[in-house]
Amino acid sequence: MTRAELTVAVAAFKEETAAAIRTMYDALNQGQKKQIVKNEAVAELFRRFGIEQNE
Repeated sequence: MTRAELTVAVAAFKEETAAAIRTMYDALNQGQKKQIVKNEAVAELFRRFGIEQNE
């Protein structure tokens, strides 16, 4: 695997993961969203994958 292929594969994986996290987050109700973002590990995942929390 070349560096370019690896870069493309990593970007695709990151995009798929971010979409899955966004789908799960969007399925929560407002109270659940507030509780989940209080968890520092979840907040770090949101920052890492560039997911904005609409509160």
